[in-house]
Amino acid sequence: MSTSTTSTGTPDQAAGALGALTIRHDYEGGTTVVGTEKNDPVHHAIKANRSLTWSRYAGAWLLRSSRHRRPKYGDIAVIERTLTGLGYTVTRDIDETMPTVEQQEADLAERMDDRSDRLADRADKHAGAAAVTRRKADAVFDNIPFGQPMMPGHHSYRSDRNRREGARNNLGRSFEQADHAAELSRRSDTAAAHMGARHNPVTVGNRIEQLETQRRAVQRWLDGEGALEVYTDEHGRPGERSVTRPPQGQARELLLADADELDEKIAYWKRVYAGLQAEGRASTAGPETVAKGDWVLVRGHWYRVRRVNKKTVSVPKHLMAAPAPGKREYTDTTPWHEVRAHRTTERMPAGFVDAYETPGTDRLRLNPADFQDTGRNDG
Repeated sequence: MSTSTTSTGTPDQAAGALGALTIRHDYEGGTTVVGTEKNDPVHHAIKANRSLTWSRYAGAWLLRSSRHRRPKYGDIAVIERTLTGLGYTVTRDIDETMPTVEQQEADLAERMDDRSDRLADRADKHAGAAAVTRRKADAVFDNIPFGQPMMPGHHSYRSDRNRREGARNNLGRSFEQADHAAELSRRSDTAAAHMGARHNPVTVGNRIEQLETQRRAVQRWLDGEGALEVYTDEHGRPGERSVTRPPQGQARELLLADADELDEKIAYWKRVYAGLQAEGRASTAGPETVAKGDWVLVRGHWYRVRRVNKKTVSVPKHLMAAPAPGKREYTDTTPWHEVRAHRTTERMPAGFVDAYETPGTDRLRLNPADFQDTGRNDG
């Protein structure tokens, strides 16, 4: 869906005295101010807004973090007020069309691959430059006899000094170029690993949890919860009270769009998580399969389950020793998506189980692999 509106400056300014500008938004290009140049009269006013930056790619002022996202109408309104206040005629050209979440993820993967390739090419270029610069330095140092001092007063002193200083500069520059190449290579590796990290089971679970929290907040706003109403009491004193007032008009339309987007993302990432479970990369442990007294693997350590909840599992604090009988045992709650494996007590080494419950045991150092007990299956 594309929308277009026009606004002008204040009454004491001639409408459009400084010209016409367009605030444009689309999925690929983000939110840009079209019709201005980097150093024209509006430059300083726009530059004062830290949310805007000059984009050489677009040849226009770009709203940060607006590409590949829905339009941010609050930020757009601020930009529009700034421009109209200067006397520009401002037109909005907003395209709200968004690809599916699957397509957005595919686009992101492609961008990360391209970024990794670009950074790798730049790393190779700087590494090559570092090697050339180092060879220039070595060519000078290799031709100076070991221990040969400089000879002030000799006719060759000045040229010898210049050669040595140039070689030292080249040597330092080669180190800087090599360091920069290493940093570019590191960034290339990070970009290449981005999608793998994005699909890490714990990361996906955290993302689903965050999206569901956002969705509940949007629903509360749609239901009108938390709205404030100003009132005057019987003594004429003003106050505020919470009322239920569902939003209307454009505010409601924007919230409904947010809700639809969140619903789509939640459904997509739940499918991704189900796929990870099917591949064995994510555990299927949950309140239906885990019981009190069982064992769960979290962050590389095995914990005994003290309590099973709908969304979390409670386990002893791993950094604290096993308490004495009758003493309080402190616990942590862990979301189910952070559980990497599940075993019943019968599948744990008996020595490990006994040591885990022995008062004073340093549980942090316990490892089932260190106990080769018989009578219980460690499978």
